[in-house]
Amino acid sequence: MTTTEGKKATYKKRYEEGDDGLRFQDLTYTGNFVGLEPVTDGIKGDKMLKARAKSGVLEKVSKDDVLNGQFSIDELNDLNNYLAWNIWDVLVMRATEGVSGMIPRQEYEILAFMHEFYRWPEILRMTTNEVGPQGVMDIGASARREIGTKVNSVHDWCIGAVGFGMGRCGLLALEAIGPDDYVAESNEILKFMQRVLWGKRQDGYILNSQDRYRCRIHEEDFLEQLTAQVETLEPGSPKHGAFTQFNAATELLAFLHHYDNRLGLGDTGPYELPDGNLLILRDLFVNEEIYHWSDVSEDAKLPHAYTLAMIIDPEKMGLEEIRVNDISTTFTRPKNYIEAIIGGAVFAREKWDTPMGEVYPIKIDELGDHLGRVQQATLKLYTKTSKMCRRDLIWNGQYVYYIDMILPHLRKAGTYEKACRDYDLWEIDQRVSNYYYDITKRGFAQETVPSKIFSGAGYLPFSENADLRSSKGRWL
Repeated sequence: MTTTEGKKATYKKRYEEGDDGLRFQDLTYTGNFVGLEPVTDGIKGDKMLKARAKSGVLEKVSKDDVLNGQFSIDELNDLNNYLAWNIWDVLVMRATEGVSGMIPRQEYEILAFMHEFYRWPEILRMTTNEVGPQGVMDIGASARREIGTKVNSVHDWCIGAVGFGMGRCGLLALEAIGPDDYVAESNEILKFMQRVLWGKRQDGYILNSQDRYRCRIHEEDFLEQLTAQVETLEPGSPKHGAFTQFNAATELLAFLHHYDNRLGLGDTGPYELPDGNLLILRDLFVNEEIYHWSDVSEDAKLPHAYTLAMIIDPEKMGLEEIRVNDISTTFTRPKNYIEAIIGGAVFAREKWDTPMGEVYPIKIDELGDHLGRVQQATLKLYTKTSKMCRRDLIWNGQYVYYIDMILPHLRKAGTYEKACRDYDLWEIDQRVSNYYYDITKRGFAQETVPSKIFSGAGYLPFSENADLRSSKGRWL
């Protein structure tokens, strides 16, 4: 524990306009800005990217801007540069996250990136045609009065950062496409992302990093309903131990359920409460019915999601900065906030479409039964996963990325069944299927792709000659 007795919390300074925030890492970023001052992480990095933009797309934008049908080339390049930095900002701090001792993550990730870039545009276009641009924004806005929903930061961010950014980066590195190919499709993906995120935040920004890493999306009266259920937790008490143990065990299952990635976890906040304490809401998705391996959670009678409301005392830990980043994860300085949790509540949502009026609280003294079932499902899932062959693990992981990242938006739009029936959503594009045999050659998945993605060097800009109507004109 690294709480700082007697040290005053200074985190509010991070929200002053002139403040550049703390440095959470010593590394710096170059990306496409060769010859310029290296870019830092955090608030200062966000400021540097905004200052180098050629358009206003990284500033607060209006509803009319978001409803506009497409981005200009300058706007596409500004988003490309910003997302490349943002990906570095959230991932490089935990460079080992992409490695799993059981699941071939790097292999399934790059296949999914490329698959998304090829297949998502027509599916997202169909969804936009079905519900309209305003309907896409309304999907984002639905998150303002819900918990246990996958319409959250990480899923919304993945549409653009992963489907466009990393997908295009991977195909450029593989030399399967050129910088000016698929401009129209790129626009389709990024417009969908912008509309969902703008509708969710409704403050003009689309990303948490643009707002000093705040994701305060919930309506005040909705939050009051949740905080009314919070129980006091004395650090070191059995109740505090039960709450934090449940958080840890459920996180483990949520990660494993989503093939060791972060689609199973979603934080929002920090919300400042009237007494000066901070609230973080954490969704943990432990039962996703579209996966065949979810039978372990069905057997254990687990809900779709648990949501934990955590009250943190910033003075107790001498909080200097708190970030809820764009992959829905909370980071603080000092790093460990567990002992500063002084209140908590747990809620369960049985199915993804269970009405909010039927989401129910679970008393902390009654968590033991749920904890046992979470642990039972985790053990069964480890056993099941350990028996799978490498190919099954890779394609299962590929589906978790390729399907799950847009699944909540298709569900809300009512287009998931249509995507499956008319667009063969669960089929694998022949090009991507063939890449399966190429991704391990010459260290492509393990060395080339990570270096291109983490350094930012692979996110090539569209040229001045790029045509907004351009798709893949030639296969030469």
